[in-house]
Amino acid sequence: MVTKVAPPSLAGLSSARVCCEELLGWPLLYESERKSLGANWPRGLLLYGPPGCGKTALVHTVAESLGITVHKVSASDIYGAFTGESEKQLREIFEKARTHAATGQPTVLFFDDLDSLAPKRDAHRPHEARVVAQLLTLLDGAASDTGAQGHLTFVGATNDPNSIDPALRRLGRLDQEVAVALPTSEEREGILSIHSRALPLAADINLHEIASKCHGYSGADLAAVTREAALHAMQAAVASTSSPESLDSILKSNFQHLQITQSDFIAALRKVCPSLSRSSDVTLDTVSWHDIGGYEDVKERLHRALEWPIKHAAAFKRLGLHAPRGVLLYGPPGCSKTSLARAAAGASGMRLQVLSGAQLFSMYVGEGEGILRTAFQRSRMTAPSILFIDEIDAIVGGRAQETSSGGGSDASTRILSTLLTEMDGLESSTGVLVLAATNRPHVLDAALLRPGRLDVLLYVPPPDVLGRLDILRVHSRGMPLAEDVDLQALAHRTDTFTGADLASLCQEAALMALREGMDMAHEVNKRHFESALAVARPSLSAAQIRMSEDFRDTRLR
Repeated sequence: MVTKVAPPSLAGLSSARVCCEELLGWPLLYESERKSLGANWPRGLLLYGPPGCGKTALVHTVAESLGITVHKVSASDIYGAFTGESEKQLREIFEKARTHAATGQPTVLFFDDLDSLAPKRDAHRPHEARVVAQLLTLLDGAASDTGAQGHLTFVGATNDPNSIDPALRRLGRLDQEVAVALPTSEEREGILSIHSRALPLAADINLHEIASKCHGYSGADLAAVTREAALHAMQAAVASTSSPESLDSILKSNFQHLQITQSDFIAALRKVCPSLSRSSDVTLDTVSWHDIGGYEDVKERLHRALEWPIKHAAAFKRLGLHAPRGVLLYGPPGCSKTSLARAAAGASGMRLQVLSGAQLFSMYVGEGEGILRTAFQRSRMTAPSILFIDEIDAIVGGRAQETSSGGGSDASTRILSTLLTEMDGLESSTGVLVLAATNRPHVLDAALLRPGRLDVLLYVPPPDVLGRLDILRVHSRGMPLAEDVDLQALAHRTDTFTGADLASLCQEAALMALREGMDMAHEVNKRHFESALAVARPSLSAAQIRMSEDFRDTRLR
């Protein structure tokens, strides 16, 4: 069907737009030069990239600026219920485009979501295979009938170019392939300015700051952010209405005074997340640095590793510094490694993906490696982002140990090889930080611990006296403590207690108060903590602590 729309202005997409303009516009502008050179124009273009990045809008924008008619084709226009019906409809669409181009009107046959229309041929899907074969025949026929067809160009768009039948991607069909990537920070600012130019923006609006927070957002996501900001401003106006009778008057007579503020955009960002990461992002409970007692040195080093490369990117570039590729938190169980990782991810503002052994280990050979590659690919597209692997020793152990036990070719070894390749292989992982945690760092493969991979190793020990005091304050701040409770004395009496042990101690003391009487329990006093201490035992053994300290000492030599 012929599509004539007035597409919106595009921000960004500069390289993709140049390629599209050359393919569609040069045959109109430089036809005589082509004939003098005896060359042939390329007839096909494949645009690929994440959904919502403007592939369809790009084709319509360039065609509109050049006066070219677009015939849009999708799988729903082609596929029919009866044998041969799909092929017939495809032939009719090609014939209409040829007829239109033969009249002297430049024409584009645009295949939207080409992976749905022409997937890889499979013996188990004969219907799709016949449609693909017919499409290939029509493309070859159009290319050989240059004089009769006039100026007819083919453009395809897809989110996954590897799912398209390979025969479509050879020369003579879809000759050129152009990536339409997610917008950069500067391009995001331009997209936001386009979508918000008709909105009543307040004086405090800073689109540059908003764009810098939109890591991994596509153009469609940014349009949704702008819409949600406007809706949030309207909802605030409705909520401030004192009586239902005055609601209509506020929305009608006072709407011209309604302005969208910076806080409306910040609220919209909390509601709209990047479409690429909606199936993989993990919603974590809100954890801040203040919710974790002690570990000031570990917090500071995590802050430097995760937040400095983003907040001080100019200084890093000026000094020739590179952000770390990976951070490993190691130490005995219960020492707040996972909590520290959650707090660091939340404070950095980076997108977060979480991988576990249950996701990576599968009964099918190669599936776990594919999941890991997909996670890295998604993280690269939404960079800067964090890939968090908890209990990494259970997923990727040392190859030498596995080989000696006869399991050197098992799934763990293959996943380890994939992880090493993804972290510093041929494909750049700039902006992706692997954050891992383990209780057994000595079983990890040495190749994983070298600089350039997990190059920042942070030992998380059992808390010292001051750390235990901070942890007790954190876990007891919601409790009504009696005046006789001395947290400092408790900190001295809980040597080798982990953060998890101290949290359990505070909970047990509160339960002791509750057992004395549901209606009489108004505060937690000293005797309740004494009773809790009588049954509490540290979960760590001297061997567990010594094992982590030996690994730390070995790395410091």
